[in-house]
Amino acid sequence: MKKILFFFFIATSSVFAQKIDDGSKHKTVFQFVSGDTLSQKSLINNLKNFKEGWPKSQAEVVFHGNGIFMVMTEKTTFAKELQNFVEKDGIKMVVCENTMKQKKIKKEQLLPFMKTVPMGIGEIVIKQEQGWSYIKAGL
Repeated sequence: MKKILFFFFIATSSVFAQKIDDGSKHKTVFQFVSGDTLSQKSLINNLKNFKEGWPKSQAEVVFHGNGIFMVMTEKTTFAKELQNFVEKDGIKMVVCENTMKQKKIKKEQLLPFMKTVPMGIGEIVIKQEQGWSYIKAGL
């Protein structure tokens, strides 16, 4: 009887064993281009779920087009959430300088923790060439 129970324990333990994935192998770039509040909330939820599921993953959000309004001090309703993602979760957030020029937005109008890149699309291409996964965020 002991041998049968031992065999059953060994057989079932391997079935229920799961590899724990902390996300350390994952690098993901998110593209965000929407000025829509529902899409902005969707991005917040995506990032929250992403970092809760894979706390050691690397992530970067590239804001361009109308997505830039989400990271402007005067226009955003998500400043606190975005700051927490940067400071607590280590998510890098960058804004396209081409979009800034086109929309006549100065760096001082952005949330203070935002970084800029010369070309948002170029940043996404570079990340993908480096092996990063790509997600178009929002709705």
